[in-house]
Amino acid sequence: MNTNNTLQLVNEQGWRRGLRNLLRAEMGSWWQTRSWWIQTLIWVSVVNMSIASAIWGSSEDAPAAIALYALFACLFPTIAIIIILQDAIIGEKESGTAAWVLSKPVSRTAFVVAKLIAHSVGVLVTMTLLPGLVAYLQMSLAGDTWLNPLNFVAGLGIVWLYQMFFLTLTLMLGVLFAQRAAVIGIPLALAFGTQLLIGAVPALQYVLPWRLAVGIENETLSVIESVILGQAPFSWWPVVSVAGCVVVFTAVAIHQFRKEEF
Repeated sequence: MNTNNTLQLVNEQGWRRGLRNLLRAEMGSWWQTRSWWIQTLIWVSVVNMSIASAIWGSSEDAPAAIALYALFACLFPTIAIIIILQDAIIGEKESGTAAWVLSKPVSRTAFVVAKLIAHSVGVLVTMTLLPGLVAYLQMSLAGDTWLNPLNFVAGLGIVWLYQMFFLTLTLMLGVLFAQRAAVIGIPLALAFGTQLLIGAVPALQYVLPWRLAVGIENETLSVIESVILGQAPFSWWPVVSVAGCVVVFTAVAIHQFRKEEF
């Protein structure tokens, strides 16, 4: 958060006290800087170049292209999300910005909620919607028919849900831990080690977000693939579980931050 932003007098009460000012400052870190178009350029390029060679350079069918899209749209932006969010709370506590902001008439809940909303919107636009739109055009133009737009939008919603799992997890860990190593290490280990966990405990595929993006080869499609193709997924439980985790991570972050001492 930029401490040079001018705080304006508002009449918000309760947990919303100061939310408008905080949200304006957090949104500014995305939309009043180069961050939004840099992130957009990176993820439009990464996601679409990753699937371009498969779509245009071979005889890949639509499901295979969608499988690649689900993989790259979920796993790689997750790295950026973790890196961005690992500093959202800890960085401001270390710099004294959090203490300075909270000395003003703002609530601690609003402090966390403003970060959650701003980063969620930033991720939605730059890492989900815009890369997804280009991927939709690319896959539809390369195929015989256009993908169903409503199904694809629903698939984008699940891509965003996958990303929100790691966004809220990292935000929560930033409240719970004082060292960046834990805040960045735990989500990264989970992002790239989930397959091993599921191999050891198969029931975890219904709890963790892995099956949203990655199916079982020659057996089942990922949830995102199934939704985009208009098919029933192997199970809706991963969607329900991940959505529940997002709510729990957010609630824990808010609850614990309200008890922080500065």
